[in-house]
Amino acid sequence: MSYCFTKASQICYNLRMSELCKLCPLECGADREQRAGACGASNRCKVAKYGLHPFEEPCISCQNGSGTIFFSGCALRCAFCQNFELSRAKTGKEISARELADIFAELEEAGAENINLVTASQFVPQLAEAFSIYRPKIPIVYNTHAYEKVEALRIIDPFIDIYLPDLKFFSPRVSQRYTGKSDYFFYASRAIEFMVQKPVTFEKEKMLSGCIVRHLILPLNTSDSIDCIRWFSSLHSSAYFSLMGQYTPYGEIRNFPELARRITPREYRKVRDFLFETNLENIFLQELSSADEKFIPDFSDNMKTLF
Repeated sequence: MSYCFTKASQICYNLRMSELCKLCPLECGADREQRAGACGASNRCKVAKYGLHPFEEPCISCQNGSGTIFFSGCALRCAFCQNFELSRAKTGKEISARELADIFAELEEAGAENINLVTASQFVPQLAEAFSIYRPKIPIVYNTHAYEKVEALRIIDPFIDIYLPDLKFFSPRVSQRYTGKSDYFFYASRAIEFMVQKPVTFEKEKMLSGCIVRHLILPLNTSDSIDCIRWFSSLHSSAYFSLMGQYTPYGEIRNFPELARRITPREYRKVRDFLFETNLENIFLQELSSADEKFIPDFSDNMKTLF
C-alpha cells in the first residue's frame, strides 16, 4: 500500500493544484492554492454533511446505514441537482486530511456499513492523503457523477472497494442542455468502463466490492434513458444497474419547463420495461414513491446530522 500511495502522490502532483488544476475533464487550470477551481473547490476538502444514510441501495445501506460524507463542489453542475447547495459549494466546512481521516474513524465506530464518498472527485489528492493516515476496515464507496478522468480514478482506485457512479446522459445534446457540457458521455462511458472492472463480492446481502451504475429518469427524456441502458447492457458486465425514479424538481430549472414536474408512471414503466427486455440480471429498481423532498438531506444545519 505504501508503494501505491507514493505512486499516487506523483500522479496527484501532475494533475492537481500545484500549478494548474487538470484533475477533471474541465481542466480549468486554476491554481487552487489561490482560488477555487471551476468545481468550486480549493486545495482543502470541504464537507457539508456526514452521518449514517439509510436510503442507498439495500446492499449499500444494509442494516446500520451507509457512512456517507457529502463533499462540496462539483465539476458537472446539473441544473436539476438535488444537492444543489453542495454542487455549487455554497455550504460546507473546510477540513484537513487528518480531520477527514478522523471522520472515517468516527463513522466506522458508529457502526457504518461502509464509508460513502459523495461527489468527492475534486478532492482525489486529499482523499489519498487521508487514506494514508487511516484506512477503514469497512468497504469504501466512491459515489460519483462519472464525469471523471480515468487518470484520476487510477489514483484513488487502490483505496476504493465499491464504485457507485451515475450514468446521467447518453446524448451530447441532452447533457449540453442540462449541464452545459456536451462531452459528458465521452468521459463518463470511459470512467464507467474502468469502474465495472471492480470484482463483485458479497457477504450475505452486503456488497463488499463491485460497481453499481445508477441512472435517474428525467421528464421527457425516456429515449435518452433507454440509450443509457442499451449502452450499459453492451458492456456484458457483472456490475449492477440501478434504475431510479426519484426525480424531484429542484435547483435552477426555471429555463427548463419540462423539469418542473416529476416523471409520470408511464415514463417510468417505459424505461423499466426496456430494462427488463435487456435480460440484465443484476438490477435494482427504485419506485416512484421515492420522488419526495423528504429524502433530500438538509444541508443547512449541523454537519453531523443527515436526516
